Amino acid sequence: MATLVPEIPAERPESFAADLTGMGNFFIEPAGAAPRVFSKWFWIGPIVLFSIVSIASSYMMMPIVRHVLEIAPIPPNVSPEQYQKQMEIGLKFQSIAVYLAPIWLAILFAIQAAVLLGMSSVMSVQAKFRSLFNLVAGCSLIQMLAAIAGVVILKVKGDVSTMAELKPALGLDIFLPEGANKFLAAFLGYFSVFEIWWIVMVILIFSAAFRVPKGKAFAIVLPLILLSLVLKMGIAAFQR
Repeated sequence: MATLVPEIPAERPESFAADLTGMGNFFIEPAGAAPRVFSKWFWIGPIVLFSIVSIASSYMMMPIVRHVLEIAPIPPNVSPEQYQKQMEIGLKFQSIAVYLAPIWLAILFAIQAAVLLGMSSVMSVQAKFRSLFNLVAGCSLIQMLAAIAGVVILKVKGDVSTMAELKPALGLDIFLPEGANKFLAAFLGYFSVFEIWWIVMVILIFSAAFRVPKGKAFAIVLPLILLSLVLKMGIAAFQR
């Protein structure tokens, strides 16, 4: 029998200002974040804020990326003129694509919400897509901090000369020696402080919002964690 989620109108103000101030609860306060999950327009704030940070981060990274590409070895069978042209096209495309951040984020959150919705149905928890969309949008603010941390590390480091250095180690991969197996690095790199923080908060907020045991919430969130890990490993397969 499905687990019913009782209405909690006293804790569900529809004020957009309350939604904005409530975003901070997704970092440290599951009980405070839970009511925001049921708010109609809560997702707008996280998407707008994450998009602004993504656009700003991308433009701060652009000179570093250009420098790395300019000093990188030219691929075989490619003339310097061809390489320069390809580089300029790639950078131009990146500068345009960055403005599509709200669309990419909305698609990502929709996929994550769909996975949680499917698992909620399997585990007999009555949840709506919009509520789950709000949940993943709010918790994404933790991952936003990871993006900020990456930019700060590169700016402080200053001298970046390889593509690998463009993605500073934020997880357990920090203990790996240079040249370690890329799949091992991707696996360990997934378990960063920010990712573990995100996992914990998604589970705790889901448990608080839908009033289910934390173990059941973990079982519902687990496929989403595994999907993210598999995606990270898949990306590693295409890296040199």
